[in-house]
Amino acid sequence: MGGADGHGAGASTGPYGQAVVYEEKLPRRWTIVTTMVIAGWVAYQAGILLPEDSTVWFVILGFSTLIALVFNAVPISKRIYHRVHVRSGQLTVGRETIPVESLTVDSLREARDQPSDTEWAASLASRSREELAELRRRSRAAEPPRIMGGGWSVPTGMDQIVVETAQGESLLIATHHREALLDALMRARQT
Repeated sequence: MGGADGHGAGASTGPYGQAVVYEEKLPRRWTIVTTMVIAGWVAYQAGILLPEDSTVWFVILGFSTLIALVFNAVPISKRIYHRVHVRSGQLTVGRETIPVESLTVDSLREARDQPSDTEWAASLASRSREELAELRRRSRAAEPPRIMGGGWSVPTGMDQIVVETAQGESLLIATHHREALLDALMRARQT
């Protein structure tokens, strides 16, 4: 199971959507690199300062821990709010879980045609001021979709899809692998 390699397991003889399993792996490279660099720097300082200046070394250790948390705030946030799983007929994003069957098939099909963030930015750049003003006016009148899983916005480096529930609620899902997630949701919805 992994990232774009999310896969369906088993036959469709089980209950509705139970056979599809998908888990989106979040990138870890940034966290590993920053942690190793900071740990190397703290170890280097330990070699210079310990045992005579242990108080200074503990201050350096504390500040280094704070710096590591600041540099890794976005990856930590992604792990808490935007980890995506589809299994046992349930879609889990962060701390929120909903049944896959509550998503409409039409909204899943429409999500495939939604432009990616880069395509959307390119289309905005090619519009006139009047068209942008009209888009802004319409977007203020429309209810924005709720971000599934929590968080304030879609994190840097992630794409987004908007789907709708049978109750008419629009949900925004942040994802690293848009096509693989939509494929897993469609398979779970049709199983």
